[in-house]
Amino acid sequence: MLDLVSEIFSRYCLIMLLVLGTIGLTFNTLIFTRQTFRQTSCVHYFLASTIANYFVVFFILPSRILSDGFNIDPGQYNLFYCKIRFYTYFTAKSLSSWFIVLACFDRRMSSSQNVHLRAFARPSVSRLTIVITTFIGLIFYAYVLYFYEIDSNRNCDSRPGVYSVFNDSVYLIGYSITPPLLMLIFGIWTIANTRRLRRIAPRGRRISILNKRDHTLMLMLFLQVIVITVTTVPHAVQKLYSTLTIDVPKDDYTKAADNVFIVVVRAVSFFNHSCTFYILTLSGKMFRQELYRILRKMTCRRPLQATRNNQHLRTLTHGIKFTAADRPVQVKERAAKQNVP
Repeated sequence: MLDLVSEIFSRYCLIMLLVLGTIGLTFNTLIFTRQTFRQTSCVHYFLASTIANYFVVFFILPSRILSDGFNIDPGQYNLFYCKIRFYTYFTAKSLSSWFIVLACFDRRMSSSQNVHLRAFARPSVSRLTIVITTFIGLIFYAYVLYFYEIDSNRNCDSRPGVYSVFNDSVYLIGYSITPPLLMLIFGIWTIANTRRLRRIAPRGRRISILNKRDHTLMLMLFLQVIVITVTTVPHAVQKLYSTLTIDVPKDDYTKAADNVFIVVVRAVSFFNHSCTFYILTLSGKMFRQELYRILRKMTCRRPLQATRNNQHLRTLTHGIKFTAADRPVQVKERAAKQNVP
């Protein structure tokens, strides 16, 4: 039974997440780069998180399918691949969550009464913040390139002892606990600011930070906070538990149960990175409207183009017929005037 559960999650669930992630990330990119969203600073963070998820879905997830589902792990034989895989794993997953944190902070700034704080919620500021955050993430997780190695059992893993404890603690605090906690704080702060502005705003006056787009973005953020918390915390706790109990004697059944639990929570941790598109589609009406426009444009592009060409040809034809028919009349009228005595 345990082997069946392990096979289902390590093969079929991961393969399904790969397919769903490919479709979802593609649509996320198409939607977030449309003119409707391009001028919103919060959406820039969503797009940056989507780009980080590309590395998770197309680089990390296939390697996990091979290693967990089919026992094919190139990291067992190539030290460079071993280091790069886990460096990309930690960096991309963490940046994906931290960009959502910045999106929550952006909404908090946009709801402020202080005009100087609202200036933070600008596309130019968001682009600069994304570049700085990416650079910090790449530097911060550089320790992975030193900590990870191929052990005597031909497993690509962090060095035992204090290195492993430090690595798992950073993963738990920096990826699974701190980002969702900050998202929650900024979200509650934003709601408080919004209610305060509603109380002091004159009736009938529309404030830009209280429009439908901001409410939709806030709902999308809150759902992502919930999903990130539910999918990341179990995996981080499991990693730390495995490290702390590595020297504790266990019977065969306990070892098998631990291995199945590792496979399950590891597969669940990829859900947030693969299925953000479907979360956003369910939560945001504006998001669904843009998706509908894209699908309609994709499916109706050729018929619309053919209709436009036909209309253009008809216009030219009518113009040509009118000109050709009009010239003889004008010539006859001029000849008649010349023959008049």
